[in-house]
Amino acid sequence: MMSEDTGPLLVVYDDPSDQQSLSLDETGSTEESPDETRLSLDSSNDATPYIGQRFPTHDSAYEFYSEFAKRCGFSIRRHRTEGKDGIGKGLTRRYFVCHRAGSTPIKTPNENKPQRNRKSSRCGCQAYMRISKTLELGPPEWRVTGFANHHNHELLEPNQVRFLPAYRTISEIDKGRILMYAKSGISVQQMMRLMELEKGVEPGYLPFTEKDVRNLLQSFRKLDHEEESIDLLRMCRNIKEKDPNFKFEYVIDSNNRLENIAWSYASSIQAYDTFGDAVVFDTTHRLTAFDMPLGIWVGINNYGMPCFLSCVLLREENLRSITWALKAFMGFMNGKAPQTILTDQNVCLKDAIAMELPTTKHALCIWMIVAKFPSWFNAILGERYNEWKSEFCRLYNLESIEDFEIGWRDMVNSFGLHTNRHIANLYSLRSLWALPFLRSHFFAGMATIGQSKAINAFIQRFLSAQTRLAQFIEQGSPQLKLFLSRKKHLDEVD
Repeated sequence: MMSEDTGPLLVVYDDPSDQQSLSLDETGSTEESPDETRLSLDSSNDATPYIGQRFPTHDSAYEFYSEFAKRCGFSIRRHRTEGKDGIGKGLTRRYFVCHRAGSTPIKTPNENKPQRNRKSSRCGCQAYMRISKTLELGPPEWRVTGFANHHNHELLEPNQVRFLPAYRTISEIDKGRILMYAKSGISVQQMMRLMELEKGVEPGYLPFTEKDVRNLLQSFRKLDHEEESIDLLRMCRNIKEKDPNFKFEYVIDSNNRLENIAWSYASSIQAYDTFGDAVVFDTTHRLTAFDMPLGIWVGINNYGMPCFLSCVLLREENLRSITWALKAFMGFMNGKAPQTILTDQNVCLKDAIAMELPTTKHALCIWMIVAKFPSWFNAILGERYNEWKSEFCRLYNLESIEDFEIGWRDMVNSFGLHTNRHIANLYSLRSLWALPFLRSHFFAGMATIGQSKAINAFIQRFLSAQTRLAQFIEQGSPQLKLFLSRKKHLDEVD
């Protein structure tokens, strides 16, 4: 829905960001006519604001206009007020405006605070509702004295308007449930699915988004982060006192907060010395309760069993922090670089490995690629998805590069995937994941789909019980003891 609204500027400013931009058309809007005044409190018949409409409080007027806006495809915000509670006649007039009223606020540069440079949605829209307080009929009430519903932008459809920030809310009950889920190690995606089932709503129809949940978890993390950091470093130092061969490295930022930390156990270093020719560095996980990127190093022993090598927690997942993680790992392992390393598809990882491990062959974990297939191809392939996946696995296991190239072209033609961006991206990176291109390198069997799934299952078991940072570090010890006891048993059997 588009409309043009012209008329004189009404200078009504509530916050500095609106100056020079908001145009409210007094003459073009509906104005008060005493003869048409009607009382409207909770009447469902009065779905549209009108001049003379009455409300017991200005908050109830705001709620009514907000519901009207939601039905129409926009949201509102509080704008200018006249008067002030407790002074003279008190608050006497309020303006509510479309969320796109006003112009983009001009931010003062701050060198100490990074700017996000988010695009503003404000475009000078003139839709508004004005209410005034009246004392004529006894108790104070608020009456609509100005209303315009002309917008200079498109209005949203019902399935889009619910994503506006004004309509995305997390109740106190849901906040408690989310925190409980986070402490039990449930991922944000799993939280969303569980609450959709609990509330009986369709996927994507909760009154909040995954981003809102992540922001909430981030706020929890900020509250406890300093305490957690102290506990984490204390835990590492305590382990170091008991086991001098335990190694850990950490970075403290300019605000004296923990930025990155990495650790490895003596038995892990011993295992790497023997089985460290091929490793997996999995950075696809987060410490759920605090939304921190987590990297786990895993190898394969001579029995084909996954073994834990090292862990790293990062404040941010960028080139600087990943480079630091690689350097820390190499320091733990006495400078011995692996022959091959398998990772997720990540530009920062690729660049950091090229700089810090120039002699190591870098390849992509096939299980991390296959795990994304349902979201990439299920919808577009429909009933042919399983057929396509089987063909992909066949191509992946081919012996020769020539057979792979021919088979890939036939697969693209057969399934009509010529313009699919994921297919194009996979093909451009084929030398990093397809076995025909990797057979000359040693991967200790980790490049096969079956072994990849086994490593992923090992990592999931390792992560399944984590709740707090210090407990997460403690968790590595029993995992390693279990691995060593199994290894000893197998040695005795042999």
